[in-house]
Amino acid sequence: MGLLLFLVGLLALVSGTLKLRQRMRATMGLSAFAVVEVVAGALVVIGSGVGLSRTALAPWAVGLTLAVVFASAADQARRAARLRRSQEMSEAERLQSYVEFRARQDPDSE
Repeated sequence: MGLLLFLVGLLALVSGTLKLRQRMRATMGLSAFAVVEVVAGALVVIGSGVGLSRTALAPWAVGLTLAVVFASAADQARRAARLRRSQEMSEAERLQSYVEFRARQDPDSE
């Protein structure tokens, strides 16, 4: 159980750290789920080293950490979809304004 606890903690730690990278924060903002994921991963990795795997809390720690990882992944997917939609809307608005501008500049082209 100790190795499983360590691997689950490492998964949460790496996954949360990748979600908190500078490029991701710049485009989608800081995710509270990712911060919680990093903290939970660090606590589980430390807990696996000090003997948490020999207690009755180990299955709970694994389950809760995996739940945080999945919730964070769902939040990240939701944020990415919202960003993609806003970029598409922005492109559509820019194209529409350009077409209207060109129509005003050259009215006899139609």
